[in-house]
Amino acid sequence: MNHPQESDGSQQPPDASNGNAQGEADNDSAPETDVQSNNNGTFKIPITAHKSTKGQISTMAARIRALEKHNLNVPGKWLQAVEKLPIKEYGYGIEYYGEVGIGSPPQKFKLDLDTGSGDVWLAGEECEVCAHHKKFNPRKSSTYKAEGRKWGISYGDGSFATGYTIRDTVSIGSLKVPNQVIGLATSESRAYQQDTVDGLLGLSYSGVSFIPGVTTFLDNIHKNSYLKDPIFSVYIREKDKDDYAGEYLFGDVDKSKFEGDLTWVPLSTPKFWEVMLDGVALNVDGVGREEIEISGPAILDTGTTLIVMNEKQATEFHRGIPSAENSDIYGWILPCNTEQLVPGNLTFTIGGVDFSVPVKNLVREPVKGLDGWCFSAVTSGSPNFVILGDVFMRSNYVAFDRGNARVGIAPSKH
Repeated sequence: MNHPQESDGSQQPPDASNGNAQGEADNDSAPETDVQSNNNGTFKIPITAHKSTKGQISTMAARIRALEKHNLNVPGKWLQAVEKLPIKEYGYGIEYYGEVGIGSPPQKFKLDLDTGSGDVWLAGEECEVCAHHKKFNPRKSSTYKAEGRKWGISYGDGSFATGYTIRDTVSIGSLKVPNQVIGLATSESRAYQQDTVDGLLGLSYSGVSFIPGVTTFLDNIHKNSYLKDPIFSVYIREKDKDDYAGEYLFGDVDKSKFEGDLTWVPLSTPKFWEVMLDGVALNVDGVGREEIEISGPAILDTGTTLIVMNEKQATEFHRGIPSAENSDIYGWILPCNTEQLVPGNLTFTIGGVDFSVPVKNLVREPVKGLDGWCFSAVTSGSPNFVILGDVFMRSNYVAFDRGNARVGIAPSKH
């Protein structure tokens, strides 16, 4: 769960030598200049995949992050297991990031583009423990405005970042959003210090911001109406080649990246990118289709690695995987050769159309000390909704339509 921090140790924002800093906090209705994009109102952001160097225990930490991010309880045994790991064994698998500019002229940062979060944050120059990351220097920005509200996030796995808020221009591609509220970290946990990404750019609604009253980057873009269409679409490659792992396209969809037509589904809650899931099935080559009793709300979250279900649903799915077990410490684990045991795919029915994830993509890293066993990409912990993370979006192209409160999905071309 994201929590605003009230630590008295947070440093205050520096004065800017350019004379544009404000000593008092602005409200969110402060005057804004125009959002700028290219001539046709679209822009594309390539994303890069980076395999975490922080170790092999990525699924355990990713699971905790996914649950707490969506205000869900984490079993104490999971927290204890992660707490006992050496710091070198923390990890979050493959991280995807895009290049984002902050300030004027833009200072470039590697930010996680996250549809499950609403805020923008990165390291500030006062952060002494953030040496691994590029830090934002407000004195080099002519559009910087001091704000000074305390800011922070924390997770049960021990990771955290705290600091204060500022306002400045956020540049992504050829689009510039002025006067955006940004969290600057003055302190980070060791897990964040070793992370490849410099911070986060949230692409969700203002209702999920942990800073009260803030208009998110996404809602600022929509309010200014400077895109060809008020949408963005996400393409993540099945297999990464070189540094190119896919792209975010703002203002349009790229028909060359998906099969057939997009299936458009209305959002069930205008707070998250949440749609209704009609059903789930396990399709095994040469055997047939086995329906799994799973339906209800599903959140499409690029900032979550895994597929998260409730305990009953996760159990129903893993019954179709020979020898799969639910470990008190590790959660769901399965044989590393599951692709040979169960060749086929896991199918999610949304808007009356099936969207598949190959079974091979559900087998994650080996469980340390258990030969032949790997972590499952399907985990439990959500009581009443499913979270469809990057595992789902590596197989399916997703368009997020802010203007019409809907999501479009189609099988990706690879």
